[in-house]
Amino acid sequence: MKKFKILLLFLLLLGIGTRAFAQGEMVKDQADLLTEEQEQRLRVQFREIRQKYGCDIGVVTVNSCQGKSIQDFTDDYYYQNGYGVGEERSGILLMVSMGERKWHISTRGEGIEIFTDYGLGILEEEIVPYLSEGEYEKAFETFGKLSGDFMKEAGEGQPYDTNHTYKRPMPLWLRVVICLASGLVVGGIVLAVLIGQLKSVGYAKRAHQYIREGSFQVTGARDLFLYRTVTSRRIERESSRGGGSSTHTTSDGGRAGGRGGSF
Repeated sequence: MKKFKILLLFLLLLGIGTRAFAQGEMVKDQADLLTEEQEQRLRVQFREIRQKYGCDIGVVTVNSCQGKSIQDFTDDYYYQNGYGVGEERSGILLMVSMGERKWHISTRGEGIEIFTDYGLGILEEEIVPYLSEGEYEKAFETFGKLSGDFMKEAGEGQPYDTNHTYKRPMPLWLRVVICLASGLVVGGIVLAVLIGQLKSVGYAKRAHQYIREGSFQVTGARDLFLYRTVTSRRIERESSRGGGSSTHTTSDGGRAGGRGGSF
C-alpha cells in the first residue's frame, strides 16, 4: 500500500511537471530579432500580465509559415505548443513571420471576449508601425502593455469595443504644448487686468446720464410680429452593444478570434 501511494505521488508530480513544461513560451524568438536582454525584459513583463489577469500572452517570431497561411500557422502553433490558461485555454498570441513579412494575432477562450475586433484594430495601429521600422522590442513591449490594459478593462466588466473606446495616452510633447499655452493664457489675463487698472477714464455702456430728465416721452407703442424660425435637431442614440469579436474554426476544431496583415 505504501509503495502504491509513493507511485501515485510520483505520477501526480510527473503530471504537474509535464503541464508546466507544456506551457507555451511567452517569448520564442526563432527569427533572432531580439537580444537575450530584450527577451528577458519581455518575459518579465508578460509573466506579470499572465499572473495578474489569469490570461496567457505570448510572442513568437519565425522565419516562415511553412507553406501555411499566417492565420492557420498561428492558430496551430497556439494549440500545439501549450498556450492558454484554464479549460478554455484563454490567451492571446502574436506571431511574426519574417519570410512573408506578415503578422497575426490569435485569441482563444476569454481572450476572444477581451480582445474584440475593435480592440484588435487598436493593437494593429499601435504595433505594426514599429514592426515596419524594425523596432521589434518596442512592438512587443507595446503589445504587452496594451494587452494588460485590455485585460484590466475587461476584468472590470467592460472590454474595449465600439461602445467603449480606448483613450490613447496624451503624447509628452502635446502635454508640454498645453502647459505652455495655459501659462500664456493665464499670463495674458493677469496682464490685461493690470493694464485695465491703469485707466483713469472709462466708457459708459448706456447714455442715461446724458439724457435730461423729462425731455423724452413716448406717445405711442405697439408690437409687430414679423416672422418665426423653427429649428429641429436629430438626437443620436448610441447603441449599448459593441461590435463584438469575429471568430473562425481552427484545424483542431476549436474557436479562435484574430487579426493579421503585412508589415
